[in-house]
Amino acid sequence: MDCGYFERWLDEGMDETSGAEGRAHAASCARCGAALAAARSLDAALEQPAVVAPAGFAERVMERVARVRAARLLAWIEPEVLPWWVSAAAEPATALSLALAALVLWQYPALARFAASAFQALASPAVAAFMRQLAVPRFTLDLSASLDPFVFAGLILAGLPFAWWAGLAVYHWSGDPQAPRTARR
Repeated sequence: MDCGYFERWLDEGMDETSGAEGRAHAASCARCGAALAAARSLDAALEQPAVVAPAGFAERVMERVARVRAARLLAWIEPEVLPWWVSAAAEPATALSLALAALVLWQYPALARFAASAFQALASPAVAAFMRQLAVPRFTLDLSASLDPFVFAGLILAGLPFAWWAGLAVYHWSGDPQAPRTARR
């Protein structure tokens, strides 16, 4: 019997014929002998009757675990504990604003073409006729200045704070109604 087979015999258990070979190997191998002695002392310890815990021990342990877990959780979600930039980065509106800014920078030519066609559609006679049907006071919609790509990009970037605010409002509005509301700074 080799050491690998002995370890499998010790972990998984084998029949009694292999047990005699395992004990013989443990007598000749110091490492396997120490492992057999440790296994026997563990078996003896497990055969001892269990000690009864003091009254209320489990409740005290679970209360302590709950306090530590709550303290650890609050350290990550309480805005007073976190730096301002972590709180801002954790807001969904920040992710939305960054995604919008990335889209503007990545697809700028396509967005400029879309904006130009949208502004032309708003200035079309069909929209003017629709506005007359609604009995909205007539006004002239001159959007030619906003067709400039730099002006359009500036309008998009100026709208990012509004997108952040709207995302924050929707996030707080759609939160858990049972959760207590904490005051934000």
